[in-house]
Amino acid sequence: MTVSAFDDSRLFILTGPTGDQPWWVLAGTVAYWTLWMALAFLPQLAPYAFALLLVTMYPQVTPGGAMLMAFGALAVAAYRVSARGLVVMVGAFLVWQMAWTSGVSTLGTSGLWGLFPATLMLVTPGLAVKFQRERSLQTERVQMAAEETAAKVALKQRTELARELHDVVTHGLTMIAVQANLGTLSKEDGEQHRALAEIGQMARNSLDDLRRLLQTMRADDPPAVALLEAKVAPSSATIDLAQSVADAQKRLSGLGFPTVVTTSGDLDRTPNGLRSTVVRILQESATNVAKHSGSGTDCEIALDVHEDRLELSIRNQMTSGKPRLPVSGTGLVGLRERASRLGGSLEAGQSRGSWTVRAVLPFTGRQTLH
Repeated sequence: MTVSAFDDSRLFILTGPTGDQPWWVLAGTVAYWTLWMALAFLPQLAPYAFALLLVTMYPQVTPGGAMLMAFGALAVAAYRVSARGLVVMVGAFLVWQMAWTSGVSTLGTSGLWGLFPATLMLVTPGLAVKFQRERSLQTERVQMAAEETAAKVALKQRTELARELHDVVTHGLTMIAVQANLGTLSKEDGEQHRALAEIGQMARNSLDDLRRLLQTMRADDPPAVALLEAKVAPSSATIDLAQSVADAQKRLSGLGFPTVVTTSGDLDRTPNGLRSTVVRILQESATNVAKHSGSGTDCEIALDVHEDRLELSIRNQMTSGKPRLPVSGTGLVGLRERASRLGGSLEAGQSRGSWTVRAVLPFTGRQTLH
């Protein structure tokens, strides 16, 4: 278009002004060059440039090349310009055609039968290409959104899986390690036998927890679910909180940590969605006591069920020295996440020579975590 406009200008200057209104010819050349540059680089300005072209063409009885450029510009504009801009351009061109044929051109109004269909026919292919491109872009956007959603879900699942694995594996292995140490240090056959029995029971419990976790991961696999249901009760509704607290007390006491349990309220009122979290808090707290406290440390477990919430606290005396087992640093973080997702809170810290873990879980709101 630039070469064409340059050549038109060259011919106009070399041959001199000719015709009734020769300067309109040069103005039309500049106008169609401006229009095509706008289509190429600034489509939002194309309607204004097109209106300028129509103004320069109107006085000419035979616009010639400028008319061809206007038709070509409409075909490109159908793809490049917004729908509103295209409506303005097509409407302005149709009005211009009626005014031009009746007032200036020698074609007369009969010439509209050729101009109108040509205008609409040139616009149609560009609209079809634009529509197809928009559909393709929309499909890509939907696919990208689906991939982003899938990535977020996968990340969330990996985070939850890491937390569950920590809760299950760390607790079980810590207790087994402590019992093994006790059995090794003890010189009495009865104590060693009891430690081995406890290790076996803890190993079986850990395997059951792992099976339950695998069952959750394979929720869409009916055969696997059917096989696992025969071995493990998957629902948190089967969790007996009183029994869970008693098991934690027995386990800690058996490891050499005298534990006192106090409960209040009706434990059976606890919503099913909260019970697995309560058990995880008990397990993680017991694991931390075994890791960080010396033998003979006193512990207290308090479980209070109120009208609208459950409060659980585990307190143990702190002892000096390094932990007897490695520290992961992720257990309490995972528990805080679980409590937060349920609309509750979990706090842990040192106070007056004791370490206390306190959780508050409301009975209303988000209670769907299992």
